[in-house]
Amino acid sequence: FTRFVRLGVPYIELNAQGRARPSIASLYNWRYRGLGDMPHVKTREVFQHANAGFAHEFQFIDVEDLAGVGESEPTPHFIQNLAEAEYCIAVYMYMRLIGYPREKITILSTYNGQVALLNDIATQRCGAFPELGMPHKIATVDKYQGQQNDFVLLSLVRTKTVGHLRDVRRLVVALSRARLGLYVLGRKSLFANCLELAPSFNILNGRSSRLKLVLGETVPTSRKVADSGNAFEVHNLQHMQAVVMQRMQELHKAGRAQAQALDAQEQTRQKILQAQAKYDQAAAKEDKAVEPVAEVNGASE
Repeated sequence: FTRFVRLGVPYIELNAQGRARPSIASLYNWRYRGLGDMPHVKTREVFQHANAGFAHEFQFIDVEDLAGVGESEPTPHFIQNLAEAEYCIAVYMYMRLIGYPREKITILSTYNGQVALLNDIATQRCGAFPELGMPHKIATVDKYQGQQNDFVLLSLVRTKTVGHLRDVRRLVVALSRARLGLYVLGRKSLFANCLELAPSFNILNGRSSRLKLVLGETVPTSRKVADSGNAFEVHNLQHMQAVVMQRMQELHKAGRAQAQALDAQEQTRQKILQAQAKYDQAAAKEDKAVEPVAEVNGASE
């Protein structure tokens, strides 16, 4: 396309985006000349409502080392980050437990090794719970180019060097896949100091680097996007996993209570049916015990 422009071929330059919330678009619209927002991303109801269970529609989450390990490279160029992978899947499970559809959630990473690890952990954590299901798609940023989803969880993986995310084009692709919710997991101290990425990370770092949740809220919510609700701060990966476990226990307890209530209703119904059957049997016996009175038709003499 650039070559055609240089050759003088006539072209039309788009100056408005219609995919994402304006606040999410602000993370990457600086890369384009005069890029604004189409009216519907400001007026449609889906863009005006908050993301249920989350205080913010986008957030950068600072992920610490797990057992002293950040990024790892089990084989050359196969880069992984176990802490970020576990955190991503914990957030995905949380979303599913409060009602987000599986097909509305995509998990992205900047490295193939991390995609493989995310798939392994998702299978381990979600495979035993059919009600959760596997994420709709786990893919690299490069392979997801041209696609979108309502909610995106993005793992940046690196903790030693910025790596190939330093290419601003790849960063723009990564940040522009989400329509309603974008949650980026990475190492704040690393990416916040990268000059090339500063326009985006200055905005991301304007909010707390600890995930903010709104506990007790389920999909859908009437809360507006500007209302952060009663925010609950998640301190680290282990804290997030504890939140997920508690939510699962609550749902299982509610499920057992509902099952017990249904059993009680069924027992009551059976008792009523048995009582009705006994009444019908008793009535039938009474009918047999009463002899019919014969009519005598006599002529008077």
